[in-house]
Amino acid sequence: MRKIFIIISVVFLSVTSCQNKEKTETATENDTIVNQDATMVVKDTVVVDTTKVDSSDVELLNKMSTKTTIKTTDPSKGKFALAETKWKLVELNGKAVKSTTNKDYFINLDSKSGKFAAYAGCNNIAGTFVMKATGKLAFSKVIATRMACPNMEFESNFIKTIEKTDNYMIEGKMLHFHKSKGTALAKFEAVK
Repeated sequence: MRKIFIIISVVFLSVTSCQNKEKTETATENDTIVNQDATMVVKDTVVVDTTKVDSSDVELLNKMSTKTTIKTTDPSKGKFALAETKWKLVELNGKAVKSTTNKDYFINLDSKSGKFAAYAGCNNIAGTFVMKATGKLAFSKVIATRMACPNMEFESNFIKTIEKTDNYMIEGKMLHFHKSKGTALAKFEAVK
């Protein structure tokens, strides 16, 4: 409604100002149009042609062009990106994690292929992931190599946790996997 009012006002003022063949100047305005001691805010105003009437300080519009800029931000980007960052597992289901091997437990997501790779003590784990919306994350087709190792229960819990995850949050250098709005299922620290 506001845009229609502004357009009608501009057209009216333009028609009336065409009768005065006075000095024309081009000015760049940033989101304001001055009209007889009143200021109207107009979104996305880029360039305005104005005509000055010799006996007053009133600026009338001859032409107004608008430009809409859509700015998108990748929700996975920040100081540490969800994808393309190696995330070291530090907590699983509320319990601190310490590696029992010489290799860190981790997850690494590749945004180009939509696949992830992980390790939780014995087998290599892989699968696909999708970011459905900002902060939303789902894993599928989770597979693992089939080596038999001690403490396979931890690795099974890790895989189940990944499969349950439906959203994530990055705070500083920490990544949290969540199910709904509950407590964190897993916490990771950026290794990058």
